[in-house]
Amino acid sequence: MKLHTLSKTLVLAVAVATSSAVAIKTADAAPATNAVAPSGAPYSLLSRDNTVLLLVDHQVGLFTGVRDIDTGELKHNVVALAKAAKALGVPVIITATMPDGMWGPTIPELTAALPGVPVLARTSINAWDDPNVRAAIEKTGRKQVLIAGVSLEVCATFPALTLKAAGYDPRVVLDASGTFSDAKRTVGLQRLAGAGIPVTDYASAGVELLHSNTDPKAQEVYGDLDMPFANLVWQLRNASGK
Repeated sequence: MKLHTLSKTLVLAVAVATSSAVAIKTADAAPATNAVAPSGAPYSLLSRDNTVLLLVDHQVGLFTGVRDIDTGELKHNVVALAKAAKALGVPVIITATMPDGMWGPTIPELTAALPGVPVLARTSINAWDDPNVRAAIEKTGRKQVLIAGVSLEVCATFPALTLKAAGYDPRVVLDASGTFSDAKRTVGLQRLAGAGIPVTDYASAGVELLHSNTDPKAQEVYGDLDMPFANLVWQLRNASGK
């Protein structure tokens, strides 16, 4: 083999080997990159000292259009979550879109569960755009915002997206929210997932805030959450003990 041909062959071999080494190193590093959370920060559980509950548009008129969850179940869940939050000292903010208009007032079960908590009327579609709602959230000084709304893909998702952009840590409560079709539910969930916003359910959020079954508030919180399966288990236990 001629000298210049040998040299070209050696250069090519070195180049291939170097390229392979870089590719292997990059492949090894990929899992660490993929492991980073969408928010760029570790996920943290809800804290009763850092959480505020935002309830958006649980109005009589909007409830008539809900199709993805039974309206009786929806009422139960949002009221139960509100009661548990109140028991744990978590601030609750209620807002409604033009309650004197076609969507009507907030469901009476919710306002009855939160006496003294005002309903903040607004005209903006996104609750975060309303200065009174924004001021109420900011006044709490809390960064974890638990959100439920009707509809899911607008009233819960819009403020969740903008709160996240503003540096907050929003979570959406799926079964304390409702919407008008399965397609709208799917759209809302996909959009939240794409933004890295966690979705939870009302009972999980409640016990997450409670943190410990030895907490002095535990019995009250479980009573407020009124979880049907837990009630049944308790009834069976009592019946077997007789």
